[in-house]
Amino acid sequence: MYEAYWKLNRRPFDDGVAPEFYSPSPSHQASLLKLRYLIEQQKGIGLVAGDHGLGKTFLTHVLERECQDERIGPFIRLVIPTLSANETLAYLANRLGVRIDSGGESVLLALEEKLQELSRQEKQPVFVIDDAHLLDMEHLNCLRLLSNLRENGVGNFSIILSGRTDLLSKVKRLKSLDQRISVRMALRPLTAVEVESYLEHRLEAAGASHLFDSRSAQSIWELSQGVPRKINQICDLALLVGFVDQLASISHIEIEAAAEELICVKA
Repeated sequence: MYEAYWKLNRRPFDDGVAPEFYSPSPSHQASLLKLRYLIEQQKGIGLVAGDHGLGKTFLTHVLERECQDERIGPFIRLVIPTLSANETLAYLANRLGVRIDSGGESVLLALEEKLQELSRQEKQPVFVIDDAHLLDMEHLNCLRLLSNLRENGVGNFSIILSGRTDLLSKVKRLKSLDQRISVRMALRPLTAVEVESYLEHRLEAAGASHLFDSRSAQSIWELSQGVPRKINQICDLALLVGFVDQLASISHIEIEAAAEELICVKA
């Protein structure tokens, strides 16, 4: 709605997963490098932890784009972690091209055969489990059994568990899985300086810059607590307000008004 007014070629603060919007803070960049190491060195299982809105899913999409080696992939994403353990295996198998509806041992055998086939083709699938903190012990044990296939030489594949910080304590309860996790990453909120870089990068990726005045970045950081999702919501609404009021730029006043409105709506 406001893109033409601000001379933007797209909405800069959408919550989508367009990798060109990735603005690497130190913790995000370090996590991305660890994930690449996990996959490229065939280390097995990695874990990404962080509170809501810090960009865990976004990071795995950036990772997928950066893995240019044709031998890496496909990336299989499980975005409904509340499926049963057997349904989870069947889902992963189906996404790899194995059409099977029955559960239990037959799914595991079919998945094993498919992973062997992909290994012969020198392909390395990557299984990304979003909201992994919602997994129960049965699911986690299922993933442990899946990792056994890799350790027994049945294909090369990686598993990335992505979830809130309580995922760490949950995984520790299953020592046999916890010991298989090769890399662990913890995302943190952006600092004030990182927020300023984040805003500049997002605006430039959308075809503009300097839409916010000098005090805006500080206000955005304070009101969002450095959480990228909150930053996006505040900035998107502020740009809409600026468009409606025909402003030349966005000041801390519009930022504070947008944040207050978001709080009122959520309340």
